Amino acid sequence: MNKRKLFLILIIFLGFILRLWKVGEIPPGLNRDEASIGYTSYSILKTGKDEYGTSFPLSFKSFGDWKLPLYIYSDIFAVKLFGLSEVSVRLPSVLIGTFALVIVYFLTKELLNGYKYSEQAGLLSSFLLAISPWHLHFSRVASEANFSVFLISLGLLLFFKGFRSLLLLFLSSFVFALSLYSYHSSHLFTPVLILGCVIVLYLRRTSKKVIFLFILPFIFLSFIIYQKTFTSADKTKLSGLSYFADKYLVYQKISLARMEHIYQSQLFSQVLHNKLTFAAGRFTENYLKSFSPEFLFLKGGGNLQHNIPNFGNLYVWELPFILFGIFFMFHKKIRWRYFLLFWLLLSPIPAAITRDAPHSARMLSILPLPQILAAFGLAEIITLLKDKRIKKYFLIVALFLLQINFVLYLDRYFIHFPQAGEVYWGGGYKDLISKISEVSGQYKKIVMDRPDYSPYIYFLFYQKIDPADFQQKVVRYTVDAEGFQHVKSFQDLTFEKLDWSDDLLIPGRLLVTWAESTPPNATRSAITVDKKILNRMEEKQGQIFGLQIGDVIYNRLLQVIRLKNGTPQFYLIEVNKNV
Repeated sequence: MNKRKLFLILIIFLGFILRLWKVGEIPPGLNRDEASIGYTSYSILKTGKDEYGTSFPLSFKSFGDWKLPLYIYSDIFAVKLFGLSEVSVRLPSVLIGTFALVIVYFLTKELLNGYKYSEQAGLLSSFLLAISPWHLHFSRVASEANFSVFLISLGLLLFFKGFRSLLLLFLSSFVFALSLYSYHSSHLFTPVLILGCVIVLYLRRTSKKVIFLFILPFIFLSFIIYQKTFTSADKTKLSGLSYFADKYLVYQKISLARMEHIYQSQLFSQVLHNKLTFAAGRFTENYLKSFSPEFLFLKGGGNLQHNIPNFGNLYVWELPFILFGIFFMFHKKIRWRYFLLFWLLLSPIPAAITRDAPHSARMLSILPLPQILAAFGLAEIITLLKDKRIKKYFLIVALFLLQINFVLYLDRYFIHFPQAGEVYWGGGYKDLISKISEVSGQYKKIVMDRPDYSPYIYFLFYQKIDPADFQQKVVRYTVDAEGFQHVKSFQDLTFEKLDWSDDLLIPGRLLVTWAESTPPNATRSAITVDKKILNRMEEKQGQIFGLQIGDVIYNRLLQVIRLKNGTPQFYLIEVNKNV
């Protein structure tokens, strides 16, 4: 075995360990999308249906966000082998993230074909992706975006190798199409990338027949998934995430801005302030923010399900090498330089058209391009340093900076993130549901606050509720204005917004609520029932729950569920009456 193969194996092993170690514990808990993916895979495995009773769907309604099928169906095998758990839900992403290290090695070599040090650049890019904060994090969660990155990278590898094989060109189109089944942002990114590939084929004077054969699988498979998602998933995503979803901001930027034109004509103000100029301004702002050093190298995004606090998506020391890589790419006239630039400029668009950009998940399609550019830049700098002494010092400094930044990241991710980020990752749900399972038979009803947080999915996941039973007994709320549909009740569980003036008066219940929103008097009090209370209960609830004048209703704090840092997360409040 030669040294290069050995280095690649070691890189893959390192990447696999970094992605697998404590993957069931870090990130801490599960976010609701992960819990939904896991339980839906479990439901398909057991019944062949999703939670709505639909057989083998291509678009899963879930909470109303309409998840795409690829990750869910891939997860069935892990759930079958290891049971329904945090590890089994995240395992497909771990494996796909590890396989991506192999793909980027060969993709870099292919993109730099003809470059003297393409082999070394390939190993470097694979290593940089193996330790990348951006890729590492999304490879440790049940991330549909991670699947999309893998498929797009594989599609590009097959595409460039396809110049020598029509079969590989055909397969690349098929793989590109699969990305549409993995993540919603690919519905915009991949077709535009395919257009770029078609332009490449055209400029190479490829026959129209070959170009047609290339796009045919993509058109066929994309038609199937777009037919399923265009009126549901894609529509919901766009309407909920568009610039115009924030009504007050639209009013502020258009209507109020027009009112400030006191001395100008109405037509002039309408030309300057309208939906088109508002959208163009937001898009430009979001697009530029996606390339900001703060987002890429210093702090990352604001969503702590996609980032760890105050750490960039890329390492700071990668910045000069990426810039050098771009410079040398054009200076050396690397064959695919314009295509790589096209890829780079295209990557922020799926995030830029939404209101919460910059967005680490929607911009994940930029990977592994930064690593390829940094690897090329680093390889080229090393070759330019002719003096062995200077080259030695350069490598020592570069390795020192890499080591320091990498160790800081490991400390931040594996030590501090589990505590700082737990509240954003379903922290406390597992302990909560374990406690509720112990005491549920003691109460007529268990009522949990905030149905719009979809807490029901954690009960399904951690209690491994029989999917067939759930499909028959679940009661849901009507679809809300944003297209979401939440669960109202199943079995002895009810999910509704708590009305503290009434819910503390209904005996035989266990109330489950977030500590932060619980009134001080709710955790311990005694209320004597009078005629006024009975009349109000009759009017608002339609019944008086067996209450009589003179009954004393007491409530007490049964249990506090805390996060790892000691912060109270959930309260279990028992409501009963004197006997």
